[in-house]
Amino acid sequence: MPIVAAGLLLGTLSGAITYGMSLDGQLAAIAAGAAVVLTWLGCAYLIAEPQ
Repeated sequence: MPIVAAGLLLGTLSGAITYGMSLDGQLAAIAAGAAVVLTWLGCAYLIAEPQ
């Protein structure tokens, strides 16, 4: 569950910053979605990486 929360938190932060800088809601949504997916993939890679 912490991985999901971290992804959502970073996605929200990224979307808010993007919206604040560009005032474009669609661009902010894309940036937030990308941040969420990349966070989840990065955490999954760290967890599943063979030692």
